[in-house]
Amino acid sequence: MTQLLALDAGGTSTRAVALDHDGEVLGLGRSTAGNPTAAGIVPAAEAVAAAARAALPPGATSDMAVLAMAGEQSDAFRTEVEQRLAAYGVTRVVLDHDLLALFCSGTASLEGYALIAGTGTVAARVRDGSLERVVGGRGWLLGDAGGGFWIGRKVVRAVVSALDGQAEATALTQDVLGALGIVADPAYEAGRVSAIRQLVSAVYARRPVALAELAPLAFAAAAAGDPVARRVVVAASEALADLLDAVRVPDLEGPVVVGGSVVARGVLQAPPALSVDLTPPARGVAVTAVPDGLVGAAVLALRHTGAEVDDARFERLRAAIRLPQPA
Repeated sequence: MTQLLALDAGGTSTRAVALDHDGEVLGLGRSTAGNPTAAGIVPAAEAVAAAARAALPPGATSDMAVLAMAGEQSDAFRTEVEQRLAAYGVTRVVLDHDLLALFCSGTASLEGYALIAGTGTVAARVRDGSLERVVGGRGWLLGDAGGGFWIGRKVVRAVVSALDGQAEATALTQDVLGALGIVADPAYEAGRVSAIRQLVSAVYARRPVALAELAPLAFAAAAAGDPVARRVVVAASEALADLLDAVRVPDLEGPVVVGGSVVARGVLQAPPALSVDLTPPARGVAVTAVPDGLVGAAVLALRHTGAEVDDARFERLRAAIRLPQPA
């Protein structure tokens, strides 16, 4: 039985779905990080193959695989993926942008906008089923304002400044020390010195992008009324809205699809007392939030075969593709 494979390769996990050529879902799978930037070329390709193996029914093969991913779509990565998927009969591998898959996870429309705000940030305008303009996605060193790393860096800098006595006290101090396993009592000078020393060592011992793990602390502290955290998340929401504004044009209204933890679980799920100060991602236009790009990868796989994905088929796909979200 020959099928289609659709995969959404992220920096944390890789999700896969096996479909027949009519769009019926036959299997789902998940594995580890399939993004070569995050995991390395060989481990990422192995994760893609593992997710494909989990999704394919026993004995089944697939003639085509569509892989949605962020970052550079290098020839080296494509070769590694092709070699591994050949074991399942795959003769054609299509690499698509994760932004397009995200957009297609939220709508059957062929035009509109997409915004991803997780560790990093990127936005796109979609027209005629293709990416017409992409802004952002420059990585933690050169951009990604409003994303998880950007927030986490502001959080840890605020904590260091507070411990140094150069800025106002913040509830984020105890939150960050606890999250990083730092034992010190900042109520005393010796404790503050010890806390700063341990904090600096802990931060520099990790990959820079790991600061994104501190972003949820900012939203929690802001919701609890901490003014320092509130300023950080308000600024993040403004940066995300500015990013989306950079791709919006008057002749294309929407829809707007968003994904990524910062926007989906941070900005959009903020309690009313906090959300009143946050800038909505599309500045007043309704948005559709999706958990990942797997449904969209399936849509793209079908479209690559020439099949039409109308509203009815899209809704069937969305109802059938439901992988449990990791904790």
